Amino acid sequence: MGQQLALKLYVGTVIIAGLALLAWLIPPALQEVSWLELAFFIFFVMAAEGMPVYLPREIIVSVSFCVIYAVLLIHGPGIGSLAAAAGALVGNRPGTPWYRILFNGAQLALSAGLAGLVFQRLGGEPGYIDVVGDMVPIVVGALVYFLLNSSFIAIVAGLSQGISPLDIWISRVGSVVVNYLVLIPLAVLIAILYVRDGIPAVLLLVIPLALARFSFQQYTNMRNLCIQTIKAIVAAVDAKDSYTRGHSDRVREMSVAIARELKLPEGEQEVIEYMALLHDTGKIGVSEAILNKPGRLTEEEYQVIKDHPVIGARIVSEVDFFKKASTIVRHHHEWYNGEGYPDGLQGEEISLGARIIAVADAFDAMTSERPYRRARSVEEALAELKANVGKQFDPRVVEAFVRLMQRRGGRL
Repeated sequence: MGQQLALKLYVGTVIIAGLALLAWLIPPALQEVSWLELAFFIFFVMAAEGMPVYLPREIIVSVSFCVIYAVLLIHGPGIGSLAAAAGALVGNRPGTPWYRILFNGAQLALSAGLAGLVFQRLGGEPGYIDVVGDMVPIVVGALVYFLLNSSFIAIVAGLSQGISPLDIWISRVGSVVVNYLVLIPLAVLIAILYVRDGIPAVLLLVIPLALARFSFQQYTNMRNLCIQTIKAIVAAVDAKDSYTRGHSDRVREMSVAIARELKLPEGEQEVIEYMALLHDTGKIGVSEAILNKPGRLTEEEYQVIKDHPVIGARIVSEVDFFKKASTIVRHHHEWYNGEGYPDGLQGEEISLGARIIAVADAFDAMTSERPYRRARSVEEALAELKANVGKQFDPRVVEAFVRLMQRRGGRL
């Protein structure tokens, strides 16, 4: 309840502050710009904002920053904040609630308006661009815009998800800092061309802006290809082991929930999510006769099954992006007391990701039907996890999982 109240207060405060800033900056600014110029730049910003790129982990980027900052350099904080706020009216996913659109418009207005004021405070003069003489105001103003914009987003995401805003900033926003910084020279170029040659010269820069967006899109395409590869591998495992179909996805969901409960950084959560999906990849190398055997396994068959974490880690490590994280797959059957396999690691020697997946894996196995036993109830499975704390499972991970299940009424 407290978290939801803080979120509502934060969103409301940002909206009010944004509207107040617009009310202060816009009236005098409108007296210094023609309606044609105003319409052109608002349309330009809205067009750029209307072609966002959706990156993994709910990161949304666009080249509108470049256009908005150019407007700040040309017409100052008033028109810049108005154009930024107008951009928030487009580029939203279907069904986006009105208050999110309003919040986004307000935070963009605040980011642009305050960045423009800083630019002026440091000696910059809108409409007169001296690249060398105004280098400091230009760069500092752009950094203020970016830091404010990204911080507003990180804070609202942190409050809504119960995660540290700093962790969100580092893992989600920090990954695209460089992409934004390279847009600063393009914003300066737009401003210089407009001041010198007007609207027709600015239209020539549509191609460079399209290329900038293309670079964002290529990044997300690469990540999507990686995710599709993971899903294909998981589907292959599910096709072999008919009794555990859907198991990997359920383990993924539980593992991410536990990682969130432990307040791990977003970057670690993402790695754990991928490795949870891939944790049983090694079963590709195990005979279907063993995987689908309707009774208990012999000692020899069990030894074959015990090879699957090693096989899985070897497969996963072939992907450069997962090479380092492949140890999570290798060690998800290690026991906290050192009696697990394949390497007999114990305690903190086992990566936290592997310890988290071990709990999620065991819980799903216990609560799923098997040909040789019935599925246990949630209460029975949780009792079994507690009984093996410090032996098979990490106490801190089990405690987080139990707390999570109790809060959600036994459902994830």
